[in-house]
Amino acid sequence: MTSIRVKGFKIFRDRHGKWRCYHRKSGTAIDLTKHDLGSAEFFAEVARIGALTTAAAVKPGTLGLLIQEYRKHAAFADLAPRTRSDYAINFDYLKPIPIHRL
Repeated sequence: MTSIRVKGFKIFRDRHGKWRCYHRKSGTAIDLTKHDLGSAEFFAEVARIGALTTAAAVKPGTLGLLIQEYRKHAAFADLAPRTRSDYAINFDYLKPIPIHRL
């Protein structure tokens, strides 16, 4: 039997032997009686739940919020187009860096 790992989801058998599937961040359960584990419907549901959580707003006190506010500011709009594009490249480079508040 092939083992399926879905990033961001917790898939396990409960103490009664029934399969369970939960999204780790939101705790949203996928009903495996409606969507068989590993089926196309299951992966569509995984994609739907994943899309709901990725559209979250940036948190206050983070670098992401600072960059977002700077892009809205008039000083950023007054920059030359080449400078704005260079800044955008650097902002995109910083996106995947995890920033933790102290």
